[in-house]
Amino acid sequence: MSADDSGRYLEDFAVGQVFLGPCRTITEGDILAFAELTGDDNRLHTDAVYASKTQFGQQIAHGLLGLSVAAGLACQ
Repeated sequence: MSADDSGRYLEDFAVGQVFLGPCRTITEGDILAFAELTGDDNRLHTDAVYASKTQFGQQIAHGLLGLSVAAGLACQ
């Protein structure tokens, strides 16, 4: 097993350990831009009125948008 960029191995981490890092707030504009870019215009992401009537109560971000942002933040 190899160390990550911080020099730590998997065994060096403990369950419940907390690390602070960069963060980013995902806005409605981000969600709509991602939908436009990818062509995934599911109403749960793009229609505030429709999304307000779902279990989430509002528009939600695409899963891959979250993954993409997390990958970018991990590189900072």
